[in-house]
Amino acid sequence: MIDISDIHLVQVVSEVGSMTKAAEQLHISQPTLSKRISRLEQKLKMALFYRDTGGMVPTEAAKLLTQKSHKLTSQLAQLERELALMANLKGDMISIGVGPIVEQDILPKVLLDFVEQEYKFKISTVTLSSEALLENLMNGRLDVAIGTFGEEDVPHNCVAPLKYSNRFVGVVRSGHALSHRTKVHLSELMEYKNISPSIPKNLSFKASLLMKDRDFTPSIACESYDIAKRVVLNSDYVTSGPEVLFRNEFLSNQLVKLELESDLVWECRCLVKPERSLAPAIQEIIALFAQYMTPA
Repeated sequence: MIDISDIHLVQVVSEVGSMTKAAEQLHISQPTLSKRISRLEQKLKMALFYRDTGGMVPTEAAKLLTQKSHKLTSQLAQLERELALMANLKGDMISIGVGPIVEQDILPKVLLDFVEQEYKFKISTVTLSSEALLENLMNGRLDVAIGTFGEEDVPHNCVAPLKYSNRFVGVVRSGHALSHRTKVHLSELMEYKNISPSIPKNLSFKASLLMKDRDFTPSIACESYDIAKRVVLNSDYVTSGPEVLFRNEFLSNQLVKLELESDLVWECRCLVKPERSLAPAIQEIIALFAQYMTPA
């Protein structure tokens, strides 16, 4: 079996192009480095380097080893992290990724709950698109991802312990031409200039059917509903989104809620890799979000 430390030696020699410089960088003697490279070549039954006037030149075999080593190193780092998480809570930094709507609705409540408790771990949060959340969860940069995922969006190698849904509504200012209406069709709403985030993938197909192939692209694409609210309050622009995001403005009559004739529902899910879900710290995080989401 190839020792991953030997692969690291090959990687360094390939990068610096010299046994002497590589030995200095690795803090070992040049003869020791040469012997280890030679033993590895004997084990593999092929040369890893050949010499020319420019120094040590890696063969195709060496290039393959170094190319694959990056993935192996990343996998080992992920494994070490998962074992550390399973071992205890102390000193852990839990990375949480959320989508824009989750950031504005659920995350603030969770963070307030977090600061009220003496947890032994720390957390970091980042807001990303659904696609970026999945990518970072898969490559180990995130421990937990909570975003606009439908049931069909959950990868086979992930679990979704929590979900949350809220109906989509139209939103206009008081005095808008539509403000006297209690219910509108989506196509009517979209006849006006609008500001809204990009449409989640699990809603775009339903929306496109309702729009009958009409353009569903917003006049202003903006991921912040706080900004969208201000624009709608001070113009004839309209917006749409999960009803919960506008609760205060509806109660204060600053904005007017328009029921949509079609049943559009925004969904989000909490995703985590099965092996990480066993970690006590991750379980604590899921418990915090479970106060505002339901079991999937």
